[in-house]
Amino acid sequence: MDTFMTPHLASDSVLLKKIGVLSEELVRDLPNNEDQREQTIVERALQYAAESEQRIAAQRERIAELENLSSTEPLTKLPNRRVFENQFDRVIARARRYGETGVVGYCDLDNLKAVNDEFGHTAGDDLLRCAAQALKNSVREIDVIGRLGGDEFGVVLVNTSWKDGARRMRTIQWMLDSAGTVYRGKDISLEVSIGVEPYGPHDTVEDLIHRADMAMYYNKRRKQSGFQSTKSAAE
Repeated sequence: MDTFMTPHLASDSVLLKKIGVLSEELVRDLPNNEDQREQTIVERALQYAAESEQRIAAQRERIAELENLSSTEPLTKLPNRRVFENQFDRVIARARRYGETGVVGYCDLDNLKAVNDEFGHTAGDDLLRCAAQALKNSVREIDVIGRLGGDEFGVVLVNTSWKDGARRMRTIQWMLDSAGTVYRGKDISLEVSIGVEPYGPHDTVEDLIHRADMAMYYNKRRKQSGFQSTKSAAE
């Protein structure tokens, strides 16, 4: 049996194809008047398109949130270790290509465990956020910072000499040591150890982080207020 299509349905189908929407929802319960039918379909199509755009925008926003969560450490809002190392990899690749140099710093909050033990993890979290903000305020947009885990942070000062980078790391040390938080009326200051290493075209990210980490522990053992690098320790 041949399929029969009424004049209304035929014209409705043509109109839907013209406006690029083929949803049957748009042609349900339409008025009989031809002009009113066409106007109703167009109005429904516009509403359908607007709702579709809203759904797509919401999906894109959700995707952006998930991507941000996968790359950002939630407490401090800093890049996590994976992202930090990926960004550092790109810095080293540029150093190899253009012969650039710079410095990497490995920062450790010496008193985080003591603060957690005495005041609880809420105070410790405040201290971590305080350290993260101090680091953000201490670097340029081209530099790289991140939370490496626990009480440890990484800093890469890009395209700078050892002399200038070491000077800037001392400034970062001072800013961290000068920062702190107030918890239940008690002032809590940051106590930080930093190890610093120069990088160049022939270095690797893994080796640099290891060397800066060792320099930080050397500094911590000596209980210095400044920082130490394996370079300066050997001199």
